[in-house]
Amino acid sequence: MIAEHDLCREARRVLRKLLAEGTALVRTENGKYLVHRGAKPERSHHGLCAAQYVAGFRTRDWIKPRGTDPESFSLSEAGAAWLKRCEADGDPYAAQHQMRRRQMIAGPDGVERWATVNQAESPLARLHALKLIDAAQFAAGERLRRDYTIAQLAPRLGVDLSAQTSFGRRGEKREHLLADTVLAAKQRFSAAMKAVGPGLNDLLHDVCCALIGLESAEAQFGWPSRSAKVVLGIALDRLALHYGLVITAPARGRIRSWTME
Repeated sequence: MIAEHDLCREARRVLRKLLAEGTALVRTENGKYLVHRGAKPERSHHGLCAAQYVAGFRTRDWIKPRGTDPESFSLSEAGAAWLKRCEADGDPYAAQHQMRRRQMIAGPDGVERWATVNQAESPLARLHALKLIDAAQFAAGERLRRDYTIAQLAPRLGVDLSAQTSFGRRGEKREHLLADTVLAAKQRFSAAMKAVGPGLNDLLHDVCCALIGLESAEAQFGWPSRSAKVVLGIALDRLALHYGLVITAPARGRIRSWTME
């Protein structure tokens, strides 16, 4: 009989490995299970898992059979949700529906700091996670949002209590530096929107800066269903070219074309 804390500890170790796309837990000749990445088994012993633990995972529906011979399992939705709850800070059930990441965030003063963000709040991050936009398009949209934040273009709903009042020459110097940072961000933002062009830049603003989803944007503009994704792709391509980012045409070609075998 496996103790519950031992089972959970082993589940956290193994299920983390199964989060990656194309990974599976495959039965070996000696009865144990080994993590495979695609067709290649993990060479390290850390990829091994005893059969009794796998049975425990199955009982709790944390893994699902793939119908292969030899027997193999992939991570289930229930397993992914359980893993998120285990590793969440604060409310574990809220974290289950979030995409938490540590990343550098630019504040209103232009200074970047590490912070934990929920990328599920960003329509652009969700599209990137679903591989509907590529890395260059995502980076371009994030850069636009960064300048939008630094330029303080978002409407304020109240008094900014975080603003510090400074007196004397040092305070004046700091205020001038902050004003210069905000002005430079405004200029970069305006140049990017101008490069993308009218019509396209409206959608960029809504999705990248105002965090409006594609369906809501389509309703707002009166567009047909699923048309916003096409328009957004064109707009992000123009934005990436403006920023000098590399557009991965071969990778995108795998999505846009097909071949007969």
